[in-house]
Amino acid sequence: MSDVPVVPPSSVLLATDLSARGDRAFDRAVQLARQWDARLVVVTVLPSTQELDFHDPILGSPPWQRPAVLAPLVERRLRRDLAVDDLDFEVQVESGAVGPALQRVAQSHACGLIVAGVARNALFTQPSLGSSIGWLSRHATLPLLVVHRRVHGPYRSLAWASDLSPTSTRALHEALALFGDPVTLAALHAFHVPRLGQRDTHAATAIAQARTRAQDALHANLDALGLPTALRGRLESVVSDAEPSRLVRDYVRDHDTDLVVVGGHGRSALTGLLLGDVAGRILGTVQTDTLFVRDRGEVAATMRVAS
Repeated sequence: MSDVPVVPPSSVLLATDLSARGDRAFDRAVQLARQWDARLVVVTVLPSTQELDFHDPILGSPPWQRPAVLAPLVERRLRRDLAVDDLDFEVQVESGAVGPALQRVAQSHACGLIVAGVARNALFTQPSLGSSIGWLSRHATLPLLVVHRRVHGPYRSLAWASDLSPTSTRALHEALALFGDPVTLAALHAFHVPRLGQRDTHAATAIAQARTRAQDALHANLDALGLPTALRGRLESVVSDAEPSRLVRDYVRDHDTDLVVVGGHGRSALTGLLLGDVAGRILGTVQTDTLFVRDRGEVAATMRVAS
């Protein structure tokens, strides 16, 4: 765990579109800022002037929706909602593309975590913040916490989607560094046996052999993690030939898990699926808070290609 911070972040970014469902992310960010004694940077992103110029002839946006007029109104509303004595916070109103704007603010304020909710804002013409979560999950250089549930205290149960890669391992270490040791921890690993038809007489044997290999690999990976003895004793390992996102979704639903942890692009299809083109589908099916941690080297390479 030497490459993972051993202290909580000093600043946390909350991305909000001011919708009612976004209040869940708002409450979680406030809870974490208080828990860590961290500064909370609250950011909302308004449409750019160019976007409004394009949409005005079609949607008839009123003049008060211009960023220069709307920004002070938004800032007042955010400051009213954050009117608590024990919280160190700052409000920023940006404009333009949501994902890049959040990334810029997070980097400029040295934030250690981005907190966001999946919601739709009917008040503004800006697209749903949820439409930018996929962008953040593919490009954010910081851990991204997507909030689905109401806050009932610190995270107590954690499910780790493992593909046995170093990136997946780093994601778990990052989660433990941020949130501490959970009461329960489950390691979920999906394996795949290719080219098996329903009539394949060797299918059952092939699946059983693949399951054994997957279990051995997962146990070896767990042994190498260096987890505290007490936490390792509470850890449950789950190996399945189910489709990876379904495995995560079903386990979380059946065990009422507080938090899912997913690494960036590793060796198998698991993280490629979760953080690839179908990230939105996963965010819509796994109905619990999810921490996305991407490989920083892979993120840098992606940004170089994009530039």
